[in-house]
Amino acid sequence: MDADVLHHLPPWLHGSLTPLSGGLTNRSYRLTTGQGRYWLRWGCPHPQELGIDRRHERIAHQAAAEAGLAPAMRYCDPKRGILVLDWLDEPDWRQRPGTLASLMPRVARLHQLVPAGLPVLNLFEQARHYRRQLSAAPSWLAPLLAHFDNPALSPGFVPALCHCDLTAGNLIGARPWLVDWEYACLADPAFELAVIADDRGLNEEGCTELLARYRAAGGDMTMARLRARVPWVQLLTLLWALVQHQHSGGAEYQVWLERARARLLLSLG
Repeated sequence: MDADVLHHLPPWLHGSLTPLSGGLTNRSYRLTTGQGRYWLRWGCPHPQELGIDRRHERIAHQAAAEAGLAPAMRYCDPKRGILVLDWLDEPDWRQRPGTLASLMPRVARLHQLVPAGLPVLNLFEQARHYRRQLSAAPSWLAPLLAHFDNPALSPGFVPALCHCDLTAGNLIGARPWLVDWEYACLADPAFELAVIADDRGLNEEGCTELLARYRAAGGDMTMARLRARVPWVQLLTLLWALVQHQHSGGAEYQVWLERARARLLLSLG
Protein backbone atom coordinates (compact mmCIF):
# COMPACT_ATOMS: atom_id res chain seq x y z
CA MET A 1 0.00 0.00 0.00
CA ASP A 2 2.80 2.45 0.91
CA ALA A 3 4.51 1.75 -2.42
CA ASP A 4 1.27 2.57 -4.24
CA VAL A 5 1.13 5.97 -2.57
CA LEU A 6 4.79 6.79 -3.21
CA HIS A 7 4.43 5.76 -6.86
CA HIS A 8 2.06 8.68 -7.41
CA LEU A 9 4.31 11.30 -5.78
CA PRO A 10 6.98 13.39 -7.52
CA PRO A 11 10.55 12.14 -6.89
CA TRP A 12 11.39 14.91 -4.42
CA LEU A 13 8.67 13.59 -2.11
CA HIS A 14 9.82 9.96 -2.12
CA GLY A 15 10.61 8.70 1.37
CA SER A 16 9.13 6.58 4.15
CA LEU A 17 5.50 6.55 5.23
CA THR A 18 4.12 6.03 8.73
CA PRO A 19 0.34 5.39 8.89
CA LEU A 20 -1.61 7.72 11.18
CA SER A 21 -4.83 7.00 13.03
CA GLY A 22 -7.81 9.26 13.57
CA GLY A 23 -9.29 9.74 10.09
CA LEU A 24 -12.86 8.61 9.43
CA THR A 25 -12.88 8.50 5.62
CA ASN A 26 -9.32 8.93 4.34
CA ARG A 27 -5.91 7.38 4.96
CA SER A 28 -3.26 9.67 6.42
CA TYR A 29 0.50 9.26 6.79
CA ARG A 30 3.56 11.00 8.12
CA LEU A 31 5.93 11.26 5.15
CA THR A 32 9.63 11.53 5.98
CA THR A 33 12.01 12.57 3.18
CA GLY A 34 15.43 14.11 2.82
CA GLN A 35 13.66 17.48 2.62
CA GLY A 36 11.84 17.09 5.93
CA ARG A 37 8.56 15.73 7.31
CA TYR A 38 5.15 16.12 5.74
CA TRP A 39 1.54 15.12 6.31
CA LEU A 40 0.06 13.10 3.43
CA ARG A 41 -3.60 12.38 2.80
CA TRP A 42 -4.81 9.72 0.37
CA GLY A 43 -8.51 10.28 -0.12
CA CYS A 44 -11.40 7.82 0.01
CA PRO A 45 -12.12 5.97 -3.27
CA HIS A 46 -15.56 7.50 -4.00
CA PRO A 47 -15.54 11.08 -2.68
CA GLN A 48 -18.48 12.14 -4.83
CA GLU A 49 -20.80 9.91 -2.78
CA LEU A 50 -20.02 12.08 0.24
CA GLY A 51 -20.43 15.32 -1.70
CA ILE A 52 -16.67 15.91 -1.98
CA ASP A 53 -15.10 17.57 -5.03
CA ARG A 54 -11.29 17.52 -4.83
CA ARG A 55 -10.95 20.41 -7.30
CA HIS A 56 -13.09 22.60 -5.09
CA GLU A 57 -11.09 21.45 -2.07
CA ARG A 58 -7.89 22.65 -3.72
CA ILE A 59 -9.35 26.07 -4.57
CA ALA A 60 -10.63 26.61 -1.04
CA HIS A 61 -7.47 25.37 0.65
CA GLN A 62 -5.29 27.55 -1.57
CA ALA A 63 -7.35 30.65 -0.77
CA ALA A 64 -7.20 29.90 2.96
CA ALA A 65 -3.46 29.23 2.82
CA GLU A 66 -2.84 32.54 1.07
CA ALA A 67 -4.78 34.24 3.88
CA GLY A 68 -2.63 32.51 6.51
CA LEU A 69 -5.47 30.32 7.77
CA ALA A 70 -4.36 26.92 6.43
CA PRO A 71 -0.93 25.31 5.99
CA ALA A 72 0.57 25.64 2.52
CA MET A 73 -0.02 22.82 0.06
CA ARG A 74 3.26 21.22 -1.04
CA TYR A 75 1.62 18.83 -3.51
CA CYS A 76 -1.95 18.19 -4.61
CA ASP A 77 -3.40 15.61 -7.00
CA PRO A 78 -7.20 16.06 -7.00
CA LYS A 79 -7.75 13.07 -9.30
CA ARG A 80 -6.25 10.65 -6.78
CA GLY A 81 -7.18 12.60 -3.67
CA ILE A 82 -3.53 13.04 -2.68
CA LEU A 83 -2.61 16.08 -0.61
CA VAL A 84 0.76 16.88 1.00
CA LEU A 85 1.23 19.56 3.66
CA ASP A 86 4.09 20.53 5.95
CA TRP A 87 4.10 18.42 9.10
CA LEU A 88 2.48 20.15 12.09
CA ASP A 89 3.79 19.02 15.48
CA GLU A 90 1.00 20.65 17.46
CA PRO A 91 -1.99 18.56 18.65
CA ASP A 92 -5.49 19.01 17.32
CA TRP A 93 -8.28 20.36 19.51
CA ARG A 94 -9.58 16.91 20.40
CA GLN A 95 -6.35 16.43 22.34
CA ARG A 96 -5.87 19.99 23.54
CA PRO A 97 -9.09 22.04 23.21
CA GLY A 98 -8.75 25.69 22.26
CA THR A 99 -10.95 28.69 22.93
CA LEU A 100 -13.54 30.64 21.01
CA ALA A 101 -11.35 33.69 21.61
CA SER A 102 -8.63 32.17 19.41
CA LEU A 103 -10.92 30.51 16.86
CA MET A 104 -13.48 33.16 15.98
CA PRO A 105 -11.04 35.76 14.53
CA ARG A 106 -9.82 33.04 12.17
CA VAL A 107 -13.38 32.17 11.17
CA ALA A 108 -14.34 35.82 10.66
CA ARG A 109 -11.27 36.29 8.44
CA LEU A 110 -12.21 33.20 6.42
CA HIS A 111 -15.69 34.57 5.80
CA GLN A 112 -14.21 37.68 4.19
CA LEU A 113 -12.89 35.53 1.34
CA VAL A 114 -14.90 34.80 -1.81
CA PRO A 115 -12.62 32.86 -4.20
CA ALA A 116 -13.75 32.24 -7.75
CA GLY A 117 -14.66 28.77 -8.96
CA LEU A 118 -16.55 27.44 -5.95
CA PRO A 119 -20.25 26.49 -5.87
CA VAL A 120 -22.76 27.82 -3.36
CA LEU A 121 -23.89 25.14 -0.92
CA ASN A 122 -27.55 24.20 -1.36
CA LEU A 123 -28.51 22.46 1.86
CA PHE A 124 -31.63 20.88 0.38
CA GLU A 125 -29.66 19.43 -2.52
CA GLN A 126 -26.92 18.18 -0.21
CA ALA A 127 -29.53 16.38 1.91
CA ARG A 128 -31.13 14.88 -1.22
CA HIS A 129 -27.70 13.76 -2.44
CA TYR A 130 -27.07 11.82 0.75
CA ARG A 131 -30.61 10.45 0.74
CA ARG A 132 -30.17 9.08 -2.78
CA GLN A 133 -27.15 7.06 -1.62
CA LEU A 134 -29.25 5.09 0.87
CA SER A 135 -30.51 1.74 -0.37
CA ALA A 136 -33.06 1.59 2.45
CA ALA A 137 -33.79 4.65 4.58
CA PRO A 138 -34.93 4.07 8.18
CA SER A 139 -38.64 4.66 8.79
CA TRP A 140 -37.95 7.56 11.16
CA LEU A 141 -36.09 9.61 8.53
CA ALA A 142 -39.04 10.95 6.47
CA PRO A 143 -40.77 12.62 9.46
CA LEU A 144 -37.50 14.35 10.33
CA LEU A 145 -37.00 15.60 6.77
CA ALA A 146 -40.50 17.10 6.74
CA HIS A 147 -39.46 19.61 9.41
CA PHE A 148 -37.08 21.25 6.95
CA ASP A 149 -39.93 22.55 4.80
CA ASN A 150 -40.31 25.23 7.49
CA PRO A 151 -39.14 28.55 5.91
CA ALA A 152 -37.76 29.65 9.29
CA LEU A 153 -34.96 27.11 8.86
CA SER A 154 -33.88 28.65 5.54
CA PRO A 155 -33.05 32.34 6.09
CA GLY A 156 -31.47 34.35 3.29
CA PHE A 157 -27.71 34.87 3.28
CA VAL A 158 -24.75 36.34 1.42
CA PRO A 159 -22.39 33.49 0.40
CA ALA A 160 -18.85 33.48 1.78
CA LEU A 161 -16.03 30.97 1.83
CA CYS A 162 -16.86 28.42 4.53
CA HIS A 163 -14.91 25.40 5.67
CA CYS A 164 -18.17 23.64 6.65
CA ASP A 165 -16.45 21.10 8.94
CA LEU A 166 -14.66 23.09 11.65
CA THR A 167 -14.82 20.34 14.24
CA ALA A 168 -12.14 19.83 16.88
CA GLY A 169 -10.19 17.33 14.77
CA ASN A 170 -9.75 19.90 11.99
CA LEU A 171 -8.24 22.60 14.23
CA ILE A 172 -4.51 22.31 14.89
CA GLY A 173 -2.53 24.10 17.58
CA ALA A 174 -3.09 27.30 19.52
CA ARG A 175 -3.16 29.41 16.35
CA PRO A 176 -5.23 27.39 15.19
CA TRP A 177 -4.53 26.08 11.69
CA LEU A 178 -7.68 25.10 9.78
CA VAL A 179 -7.23 21.78 7.96
CA ASP A 180 -9.27 19.26 5.94
CA TRP A 181 -11.07 21.41 3.36
CA GLU A 182 -13.00 18.56 1.71
CA TYR A 183 -16.43 20.11 2.26
CA ALA A 184 -15.45 23.75 1.77
CA CYS A 185 -17.56 25.89 -0.55
CA LEU A 186 -19.40 29.19 -0.64
CA ALA A 187 -22.09 28.96 2.01
CA ASP A 188 -24.03 30.72 4.73
CA PRO A 189 -21.62 31.80 7.51
CA ALA A 190 -24.41 30.89 9.94
CA PHE A 191 -24.01 27.24 8.88
CA GLU A 192 -20.29 27.45 9.67
CA LEU A 193 -20.99 28.84 13.14
CA ALA A 194 -23.65 26.17 13.68
CA VAL A 195 -21.07 23.46 12.94
CA ILE A 196 -18.82 24.93 15.62
CA ALA A 197 -21.66 25.32 18.12
CA ASP A 198 -22.88 21.76 17.56
CA ASP A 199 -19.40 20.22 17.75
CA ARG A 200 -18.64 22.04 21.01
CA GLY A 201 -22.09 21.30 22.45
CA LEU A 202 -22.66 24.97 23.20
CA ASN A 203 -25.65 26.03 25.29
CA GLU A 204 -27.33 29.45 25.05
CA GLU A 205 -24.53 31.11 27.00
CA GLY A 206 -21.89 29.47 24.83
CA CYS A 207 -23.63 30.54 21.62
CA THR A 208 -23.85 34.09 22.94
CA GLU A 209 -20.08 34.09 23.51
CA LEU A 210 -19.47 32.58 20.06
CA LEU A 211 -21.47 35.37 18.41
CA ALA A 212 -19.81 38.07 20.52
CA ARG A 213 -16.33 36.83 19.57
CA TYR A 214 -17.33 36.57 15.91
CA ARG A 215 -18.77 40.09 15.82
CA ALA A 216 -15.74 41.52 17.64
CA ALA A 217 -13.57 40.07 14.85
CA GLY A 218 -15.67 41.74 12.14
CA GLY A 219 -18.35 39.12 11.52
CA ASP A 220 -22.06 39.85 11.25
CA MET A 221 -24.50 37.30 12.66
CA THR A 222 -27.72 37.03 14.68
CA MET A 223 -28.76 34.38 17.15
CA ALA A 224 -31.86 33.64 15.04
CA ARG A 225 -29.77 32.76 11.98
CA LEU A 226 -27.45 30.59 14.05
CA ARG A 227 -30.37 28.72 15.60
CA ALA A 228 -31.91 28.16 12.16
CA ARG A 229 -28.78 26.42 10.87
CA VAL A 230 -28.06 24.13 13.84
CA PRO A 231 -30.74 21.57 12.79
CA TRP A 232 -29.27 21.54 9.28
CA VAL A 233 -25.84 20.67 10.65
CA GLN A 234 -27.34 17.83 12.66
CA LEU A 235 -29.39 16.56 9.72
CA LEU A 236 -26.43 16.49 7.32
CA THR A 237 -24.26 14.82 9.96
CA LEU A 238 -26.97 12.20 10.42
CA LEU A 239 -27.32 11.56 6.68
CA TRP A 240 -23.54 11.45 6.19
CA ALA A 241 -23.26 8.87 8.97
CA LEU A 242 -26.07 6.78 7.44
CA VAL A 243 -24.24 6.72 4.10
CA GLN A 244 -20.95 5.81 5.75
CA HIS A 245 -22.56 3.10 7.87
CA GLN A 246 -24.22 1.60 4.79
CA HIS A 247 -20.87 1.37 3.00
CA SER A 248 -18.71 0.14 5.87
CA GLY A 249 -20.94 -1.10 8.67
CA GLY A 250 -18.51 0.55 11.06
CA ALA A 251 -19.70 0.90 14.65
CA GLU A 252 -18.27 4.41 14.86
CA TYR A 253 -20.77 5.61 12.25
CA GLN A 254 -23.63 4.12 14.24
CA VAL A 255 -22.47 6.22 17.20
CA TRP A 256 -22.29 9.32 15.01
CA LEU A 257 -25.78 8.88 13.58
CA GLU A 258 -27.40 8.10 16.93
CA ARG A 259 -25.82 11.17 18.50
CA ALA A 260 -26.81 13.39 15.57
CA ARG A 261 -30.37 12.04 15.62
CA ALA A 262 -30.72 12.69 19.35
CA ARG A 263 -29.43 16.25 18.97
CA LEU A 264 -31.66 16.90 15.97
CA LEU A 265 -34.78 15.71 17.79
CA LEU A 266 -33.89 18.02 20.67
CA SER A 267 -33.31 20.99 18.33
CA LEU A 268 -36.59 20.46 16.51
CA GLY A 269 -38.49 20.14 19.78
